[in-house]
Amino acid sequence: MRTNHKIIFGDSAKVLRTFPDNIFQLMVTSPPYWNVRDYRHEKQIGLNDSLQEYLDKLNEVWKEVVRTLMPDGKIALNIGNIYYTEPDENRRTTANLSYLLWKQLDDFEELRYMGTIYWRKTTSRSGAVLFGSYPYPSNFMISSAVEPIHVFRKLGKRKVTQEIKEKSKITLKEFREFRDAIWDINGVNDKHVAAYPIELPARFIKMFTFVWDLVLDPFVGSGSTTKAALELGRSSVGIDINPDFLKIIEEKVGMKQKRLNDEAEFEVLHFHEKAPKLISK
Repeated sequence: MRTNHKIIFGDSAKVLRTFPDNIFQLMVTSPPYWNVRDYRHEKQIGLNDSLQEYLDKLNEVWKEVVRTLMPDGKIALNIGNIYYTEPDENRRTTANLSYLLWKQLDDFEELRYMGTIYWRKTTSRSGAVLFGSYPYPSNFMISSAVEPIHVFRKLGKRKVTQEIKEKSKITLKEFREFRDAIWDINGVNDKHVAAYPIELPARFIKMFTFVWDLVLDPFVGSGSTTKAALELGRSSVGIDINPDFLKIIEEKVGMKQKRLNDEAEFEVLHFHEKAPKLISK
């Protein structure tokens, strides 16, 4: 069977409202960070928002994610804490984004919390001196080089044929490795300002989906989730606000490469605000 991969440019919540209920088996993503990175788009989430505005915008996305997840569908949300400075002082403090976004998801009645995996970026900031009072006590800033990935499931069950199960098996080594609470995976250098390694979405795709299932990344960035889905025989939908990322995605995913037996189909769509609908350009 062919897999289908849609890259859609537009506001994630608005784009998802064009999709029917109960179609995605997995959402895996790393959303924009609050007040840290510039994703180079005037309507980006986070950079110029108050913390509450940031949370409110993300919650609109989560509402649509939960609606469009299949029964027993899974969410894997990667978000780390960030340092920032309050207006009334010069010292750094930490915004606990990990807890705040966990709480957003935990508040959905349709979701059940499954646990948290901690991604330790083994090459991140090696030997660097972080913010703080070095070499003196007492203002140590706790490293943010370990990022939580919160996992939730949607209530309900789905039926899967034995044939599909057999095609989706993972090895005993993978099973043991994936269920560990701490994952040591190298960070990446990427043309996108906040890419994560393909190994992260690939693990969750193996853990929580069957072949030909549909995977969602509402903040697809440079296309890591799309590439992982493609390589593992799953279909995907990736959404991003900035169409300038298309060239990066095309290069990473190999969208223009000829493929054996046409095993994958790609579509690039844009959200038309006035209609509202998805259009091809």
